[in-house]
Amino acid sequence: MFRVASEVRIFPLLTLMLRESPYVQPLIEELTSEGFVVSVEKVGYELQRGGNEMLRIRKAA
Repeated sequence: MFRVASEVRIFPLLTLMLRESPYVQPLIEELTSEGFVVSVEKVGYELQRGGNEMLRIRKAA
């Protein structure tokens, strides 16, 4: 996706059982080790109950 975009956002970060996806933390660690800037940010809406966070991934400057 980074060939056509400078930023990728993933939302929501929950499973269908309303728990944090087990893939989020390993993905953050992998992308950080590859030099990307990764952050979890609050959003002003919920797709699922309690699902008000997104993963924001950017190329390092």
